[in-house]
Amino acid sequence: MTPSDGPPAPSTARPGPGGGDLVDVPRLRRRTLTVLVAAQVCGGLAAGSAVSVGSLLAVALSGSSTWAGGVTTATTLGAALASLGLARLATARGRRAALSTGLALAALGATLVVVSVVLSAFALLLVGSVLLGVGAAVNLQSRFAATDLSTPATRGRDLSLVVWTSTVGAVVGPNLVHLDGAVGRLTGCRR
Repeated sequence: MTPSDGPPAPSTARPGPGGGDLVDVPRLRRRTLTVLVAAQVCGGLAAGSAVSVGSLLAVALSGSSTWAGGVTTATTLGAALASLGLARLATARGRRAALSTGLALAALGATLVVVSVVLSAFALLLVGSVLLGVGAAVNLQSRFAATDLSTPATRGRDLSLVVWTSTVGAVVGPNLVHLDGAVGRLTGCRR
C-alpha cells in the first residue's frame, strides 16, 4: 500500500454467531428485507381477507348477524394478547424465534379457519381468528426487524419498504376473494 492509497475501506463483514465465520452484513440485510417483505405481503393478504370475509363467515356459521364482528374482534384480541408474549420471546430467544413462532401460529390459524368452514364450526372459526391475530402482531413487530441491520442512511427506506408492502397485501387480499368460485370450478369443488 502506498501513502496515496489512503486508509483501507471499512469492512462490512462482522463475526458471526459465536465469533465464528464472518457475515456479509449488506447481503444479510438484503436477504432479511426480502423475507420480511414477503411475510408482510402474505400478512397483509390475510388481514385484508379476514376483515372482508370474516363477517360473512361469522354470520353464515353462527346463523346470526349479531356475530358479524366476531372475527374482527377475535383477530384484534389475538394480536393484543400475542404482542406481549412475542416481545418476551424476542428478548429471550431473539427476534427470529419470535417472528417464526408467530407466523407458525398464524398459519395454524388460517388452517383452522378453513377447517371451520368445512365443518361449519363457528367456535373453531373464532379460535382460528385469534391465531390469525398473532400474525397481525408479527407483522407489526417485523417492522422493528427491518431496521435491525440498517445503516442510518438506509433505516428510513428499509422501514418504509416493509410498511408499504403490508399495505399492498391488505389492498390486494380482498380483491382475490372473488377467485374462490374459479378455483372451485378448476379443482372440481362446488359451493
